[in-house]
Amino acid sequence: MPDYFALVDVGTTSIKAGIVENQRFRVVREKSDKTKVVHPKEGYAEKDPEFLWEQVKSLLAEIVEGYEIRAISFTAHMAGFVPVDRNGDPLSNMIIWLDERGRGYPEDLFRNFPSVSGYSPLRLLRFLRITGGAPSKTGKDVLPKILWMKNNEPEVFSRTRKFLDIKGYLIYRCTGKAVTSHDEAHLTWLADTRRNRAEWHEGLMRDYGLKSDLFPKIMNSTDVAGFLNEDVSNELGIESVPVVVGAGDMCTTAIGSGAVENNRIHIYIGTSDWVGAHVEKRKADVKHYIGTILSGIPEKYLLVAEQEIAGGAIDWVMNVLNLEDYVKVDEIVEMTETDLIFTPWFFGERAPIDDHYIRASIFNLSLKTGKEEMLRALFEGVAMNIAWAYHFVEKMTGTNESVRITGGGARFNSLCSIIASAINRKVVRTAKPEHAGLRGLATIVNTAVNGESCQEAVKRFEYEREFHPDAWQHRNLQNRLEILKEYYRRITGIFKRLNRDIL
Repeated sequence: MPDYFALVDVGTTSIKAGIVENQRFRVVREKSDKTKVVHPKEGYAEKDPEFLWEQVKSLLAEIVEGYEIRAISFTAHMAGFVPVDRNGDPLSNMIIWLDERGRGYPEDLFRNFPSVSGYSPLRLLRFLRITGGAPSKTGKDVLPKILWMKNNEPEVFSRTRKFLDIKGYLIYRCTGKAVTSHDEAHLTWLADTRRNRAEWHEGLMRDYGLKSDLFPKIMNSTDVAGFLNEDVSNELGIESVPVVVGAGDMCTTAIGSGAVENNRIHIYIGTSDWVGAHVEKRKADVKHYIGTILSGIPEKYLLVAEQEIAGGAIDWVMNVLNLEDYVKVDEIVEMTETDLIFTPWFFGERAPIDDHYIRASIFNLSLKTGKEEMLRALFEGVAMNIAWAYHFVEKMTGTNESVRITGGGARFNSLCSIIASAINRKVVRTAKPEHAGLRGLATIVNTAVNGESCQEAVKRFEYEREFHPDAWQHRNLQNRLEILKEYYRRITGIFKRLNRDIL
């Protein structure tokens, strides 16, 4: 008989709860709900922690009935935090990854002269040596946002006992334990990650007036954080089962893609997208903001080129064009050709350009342009942007003959096909790509309770379709990508003038 795990995947705009079995790692029951992102000011992005917790409990209560649950775990969007007091009560809303209020912090990292890609060389080298990376100029990382709070909300900062990441807050509500995983600790840029694990670095803490006791205990993703407390156990109607530490959404999805061998590339398409690969050692391409974080597999790293918007752009254009049928949209895109070029930079960009001023645009419009051409252009724009980052990732991993693709956006056959041509590689889609996060989290939990490695578990994953590159389309997309790059070089200054006052 299989084991059943009750798992929750907290996305930016929705939450999925699922029961996952450990024979084929299929989701056998699922419930989802929209979640609210609050934007109190331009560039701010927050979530109400109490509202999120109530949503999570409600979804779990709906799915666990009738199943003998072996363990519970969470995955969530990364690079966010909530400050809690000595009683574990939130002192503010969660500040999530989309939030840019921390831009310009830490100030000593972004001195204008001398600079390397906008960074102070000595400070950058210190971060790279210790952490393997550095905070982005966009301000979307944890350290810049904590320093912003320290300077702008000193009363909140002074009352903070712990800074918990999003899944860490959920674990705390379940167990009373303040813990985090190595991947989440890595993304604070306050941890020494040189030994295939994260350890809070006292020197970096001192540099910015912080103390390590403000941060939770770092544990392996496959460790048991604690056991479900009595109150939550009674609310959910299940026994006090283990709560596994788990990992952030990027790391669980990477495992859920099935690409766990060293240097095997996968592409994820959700609201955002990334190109990633598990590797044995830290790597970094500072110029293109590509680097490694510790992965959900203990003592491995995950090489990542993260891009801010992909599926979110598709949702936007479908809403603007009043389209609701995803199958119909897929058919339209497959049947249409276009000379339009779309840039999917709705919320700035990270890789391969670290630019929080840039914004989306579509050009080469004419009076003959219809919604079909706009849809095709948007799909091609997402694919070309991915191909731009893919080029630099493959330089660091070596050539991949085939690439795994997963995430909700991978359900579009047309998008998978365009991406295959854009990167000129065979693309293999996992079965139920929208379940990648839950599937990957289930393999982590399976390791925690049964001792089976993720590398063994993924051999039982199922794959549903291959997409092969088209030579003519590859040449066409390569030519357009060069135009897109030139467009960025020419237009970047204008977007800075347009947005620097409001950002």
